[in-house]
Amino acid sequence: MGARIAIAPSLVALDLAAEDSSDAIRQLGSRLIEGGFAGKQYIDAVLAREATYPTGLEFPSCGVALPHGEPTGVRDAALAIARCRPEVQFRCMDDSSRSIPVRLIALLAVNAPEEHLDVIGRLIGVFSDAGLCKKLLEAESPDEAAAVLDRAINGGERQ
Repeated sequence: MGARIAIAPSLVALDLAAEDSSDAIRQLGSRLIEGGFAGKQYIDAVLAREATYPTGLEFPSCGVALPHGEPTGVRDAALAIARCRPEVQFRCMDDSSRSIPVRLIALLAVNAPEEHLDVIGRLIGVFSDAGLCKKLLEAESPDEAAAVLDRAINGGERQ
């Protein structure tokens, strides 16, 4: 397992209402900025990457988006997550001409490029697990959602 990723209740948005994928990314990115994990330029980096390389993925339990960007402005590795109500349309990773409705968004900020693929792999493992997705979709508080993700991504309790 790679480096520990910060997953805090302050980085969790339950029932996020967003106009579109860009608005959702901005809202989640603001949490990373407010938490001191990234500078304002990181949101622009994520939006630029998403425009060229969309991150919407269809999983058995729901649609998921995994937006991320170059480490521009990232101070500490962190993960912001949203459960969207209503669903937000994201373009598909495997077919950018198609959009899918997304219920869960995991906005990843890493400052070491070599960690990027490891964390994406861990996230795909989480969203491939119907039981973990169900827990995230039914979480009643940011604390509960953060704890579920922290155990799955970091392999233990939050520190």
